[in-house]
Amino acid sequence: MRGITEISVPGHYPKPTPAAQIYRALGAQAWDDALRIAERDWKQLLTSGLPAIRALVDIVPSERLDADPRWRRIRAYLQAAPVAGASLTATSRADAVAAVLRLTSEARVARVSGDLLGALALARRAREDFERLPHEHRAALEGDLPHVLFAWGLTEVLAGDATTGFEDLARAYSAARARGDTRLALLAAGELAWLHATEGRVLVRDQWIANAHALLPTAVRRTPEPASLALAETAAAFDRLEYDEARSALARAADAPGEHTVELAWARALLASKDPASDLPRALADLEQLDDALFGDAPSQLSPLTAARAALLLHLGRGETARTLLEDLPSPVLPSIRTIRAAVHLVQGDLDRALHDAQAALHDLGRPRAVVEAWAVIAAVHLRRRDPATEASFRRAVTLADTHGLPSGLTHLPLRDFEALAAFAPPRSPSMLAVGTAGTRRPPAQRTPPPRATPSELAALRLLAAGRSTGETAAAIGVSPNTVKTLTRRLYAKLGVSDRQQLALAAAEHGLL
Repeated sequence: MRGITEISVPGHYPKPTPAAQIYRALGAQAWDDALRIAERDWKQLLTSGLPAIRALVDIVPSERLDADPRWRRIRAYLQAAPVAGASLTATSRADAVAAVLRLTSEARVARVSGDLLGALALARRAREDFERLPHEHRAALEGDLPHVLFAWGLTEVLAGDATTGFEDLARAYSAARARGDTRLALLAAGELAWLHATEGRVLVRDQWIANAHALLPTAVRRTPEPASLALAETAAAFDRLEYDEARSALARAADAPGEHTVELAWARALLASKDPASDLPRALADLEQLDDALFGDAPSQLSPLTAARAALLLHLGRGETARTLLEDLPSPVLPSIRTIRAAVHLVQGDLDRALHDAQAALHDLGRPRAVVEAWAVIAAVHLRRRDPATEASFRRAVTLADTHGLPSGLTHLPLRDFEALAAFAPPRSPSMLAVGTAGTRRPPAQRTPPPRATPSELAALRLLAAGRSTGETAAAIGVSPNTVKTLTRRLYAKLGVSDRQQLALAAAEHGLL
């Protein structure tokens, strides 16, 4: 079993302070770890973490302390020293603080590992323990509170409790500013900018981007731009359909320190789905490889990349595969998932289901991007049905896109539908102008023609799709196994897939079997 100090969390999350590490070790009864942390960071603890030292000598069994003369002297000194009113002198108080920090740490680890519901449950237990502490005893957590709030906020947002999560991240930002912790304040501002950007809350996103930039010149030790801030600027440029600027911001995010694998993949795939300069098959293959590596056998149940994956499939003309992927999701699903599913149904000609998903997405007005996308799909459904509500629906979609600065929300429609609806748009609409000049990639109006395959490729394809091995396929068509491998690579590239299962699905969808 690893020691408590050996647990590392990848990414850009703040490193726990020495006091927080001691409380966590005490909560786990890892006495040796607690003593080792105290010895390692003794000078810092004397100036800002004395309550943690008091908690340590109160909780660690006496025989452990008595084995080292230094700790006997320290205990004697603390017993004689005056104790501030907020210091932890009672074992029960120290245990309570240790429990808050330990549960927060466990929530962070669970979140990074993909167990979002487990992480949320741990974060809520930590909050309950914190709120049960008497007000005068919460001072023991004062130095660590910004970090605790930051961890709670990220967990809550990612697990679906966005309202509480945004509040905690904003409190973490304010608490960090108040304590002069510019680095954590910068991280919190970047996260808030990115999270608001993912939902299309443009005004709030831009305010947090401005807050973060105001902190950058004063950040200690020349703290680099957080990846979350560069990602927020990627999303902002994407929303404006300014693809060159979006690619530049995404490159900065990729070069930022720390690991942001999921966020980078989401932004990269989102941009690739619309940017005409992107390599769609390559983007899909990279995303599916990452999705499977991170989430194993149930990527569609857990992965935040599902909507981006479906968007890539849709733009590759593989609408039925995208629909199967999205239909496997639990219900209810996020509005951002519902709107891409509505767009998929629209492309596949299933107007009833497209309308149902689009209308369901309208219920969450806190996600402007999803609302713009939903009204655009509703307008396209009305158009195809020759419904008199077509004009009002599309004018609402465009007006909302103009109001929120989200021309990207109008780009899920096939070009044929969009060109027909353009006649109903308000005059001089900035969003319509942006869509008209950006050269944005659109989903095909119907299934794309099957790719051209040679007779050898088709023969190999049908055997591979039936589950034959490379060797069996080679023997059946009279070629070497290396030739079959070459044919397989060509088929992967032509169909935009990365494994045998996807190959079979794509081949069936294109009528090649």
